[in-house]
Amino acid sequence: MTSPANHLPHLLLLLHAVERLRGAPGQSADAPPVPSFVYLARDEGEAFWELIACRVRGHPALLFGAARFRRQGPTDGFGRQSLVSYLSAPLREVALDRTPRPPHLIELLLPDTNETVFAFLERARRGDACRSLLLDRREIELALDFRLENPSRSRPTAPEPEAAQRHLFRTTGGHILSGYPHHLPAKLHRADDFVALTRPTQHTATHDRPLPTLVVHRGYLTMAAKVECGIERWLERTAPFQASLANPKHLLDPLLESYRAYRKRLLRGDEEEAIGREEPAERIAAAGGGRA
Repeated sequence: MTSPANHLPHLLLLLHAVERLRGAPGQSADAPPVPSFVYLARDEGEAFWELIACRVRGHPALLFGAARFRRQGPTDGFGRQSLVSYLSAPLREVALDRTPRPPHLIELLLPDTNETVFAFLERARRGDACRSLLLDRREIELALDFRLENPSRSRPTAPEPEAAQRHLFRTTGGHILSGYPHHLPAKLHRADDFVALTRPTQHTATHDRPLPTLVVHRGYLTMAAKVECGIERWLERTAPFQASLANPKHLLDPLLESYRAYRKRLLRGDEEEAIGREEPAERIAAAGGGRA
């Protein structure tokens, strides 16, 4: 990749792959299955390791790694709890030293800094050694996965009357977001929890950037408001949510001004074919991630 310190190219490539798979229902028989190609890292029978991306407080870029989920549903499928549930209340596991791991710690298998995510997934599936770390989930600001569908879609869920209500948010970094939160009214008062934000958009004075479905830590959100009379009026007339006062840096990578500027640089380099000329970066971003 262009820069080992910056994982945004990985994200673009993954979302581009998701878009291609979504738009090719009649793909050939020798095409790789979606789980193996997009998100599956290692299968252990009763559990499997799946790729997620997250931004951790104090780290300047997205962190990619495979987290361990217990299998739910058919033994030959990859059903699991949603990412928002996993991060809010991860299942207790046993660490390598056979001592109980504190419930706020999750283990991630990591790619090397000079390794693409696709190469990392293939290497992990072969059973090769991977670096791992313990991550404090309380320090995660936001996270996303790369599924096309909600892993818990086939299981009954409680009614969510508030899920269809669009909200505006301001983050601790000054980003202005809109989207459809799940269980926000019941959980906003809880200090250690995550909110699933579907169909999110980042708003600035010059751009409205579609984002993949996000899981956002409650502590990363400083303000929330229901949009009752049109989002444009809120962005123009409500001081905490004025687009002109929003952080212009892209939410998913604070080192870059926007996908557009970075994509122009990519298209002049060797990755032109990998990213694809025909896909605007905003459309690629909008296509990625599973539903909450």
